[in-house]
Amino acid sequence: MGTPEAARVAAEPRTAGRVVADAAIHLREAGSATPRLDAELLIGHALGRDRAWLHAHPEFAIDDAARALVAEWLNRRAKGEPIAYIRGYKDWFSMRVATDRRALIPRPETELLAETAISEIAARLVRDDATVTAREVATGSGAVTLAIAVRFRTALMLGRLKLVASDISAEALELASENLAAHGVGHLVTLSCGDLLEPAMEGETAADLLVANLPYVPSDEVATGRGSMAWEPSAALDGGSDGLDLLRRLIGALPAHVAQQGVALLEVGAGQADAVRRQIESLPLRTVVTTLRDLAGIERVVRIARI
Repeated sequence: MGTPEAARVAAEPRTAGRVVADAAIHLREAGSATPRLDAELLIGHALGRDRAWLHAHPEFAIDDAARALVAEWLNRRAKGEPIAYIRGYKDWFSMRVATDRRALIPRPETELLAETAISEIAARLVRDDATVTAREVATGSGAVTLAIAVRFRTALMLGRLKLVASDISAEALELASENLAAHGVGHLVTLSCGDLLEPAMEGETAADLLVANLPYVPSDEVATGRGSMAWEPSAALDGGSDGLDLLRRLIGALPAHVAQQGVALLEVGAGQADAVRRQIESLPLRTVVTTLRDLAGIERVVRIARI
């Protein structure tokens, strides 16, 4: 059942500006941290318009069909459901990535992982004529692999780049496949279902570039259900007691799966980079480890170069 307030917002013919204002009040009272933004995103989605258009056309009359959608979506948002799940997509890395409860919603900070992976591949492609093998572990919605595939579409078609993505969740892989197909690159990427590095790449070739955004949220934090975590699959979030369980397992497998002169890029949580660095230093191989900070100044990506 919808809340009376949400029904009131959409009960009468109103202008876009008035509906946005009333929706923002409703969402603020429901506890949204960004009520005005949420209202504009949902109402703009109902109208097939962006926020800039809403700002420029506050007098636009919203019809019955749009008001019904607004009422439904406001109810869902008031209960805490993420905007990305309500709209069915996330605008991420200048792409529209389909999102639903099969996988984690792509985070803004993960754009750094995608940017770094693209830079690594570009440097290798111009260095010589050798085929570059790249692999993403725990691809989820496929966002990072999608960014790579769209950027290097020609290299994939010509066989200069081989790209494989895997996930333990068959449902997540379905979503990744849908995203790749929607952007016209589904035929250029190999998807494989299995735990971490378990799915073998064709020919058992070690990767020149290994990319992973593993679950790294501590179990206690996941259990709080704060924000979108109450709606997202816990398996895509829960990294164990300190958030590092899966990262430790993956790091231990790097010697067998990263080629000589290869690079691994691991996304980590706030305060985890030092522990990950120590784990890497215990490996029986020579590496150079550096970190990249996100826009908040957090060491977000650990770069492991095998030498």
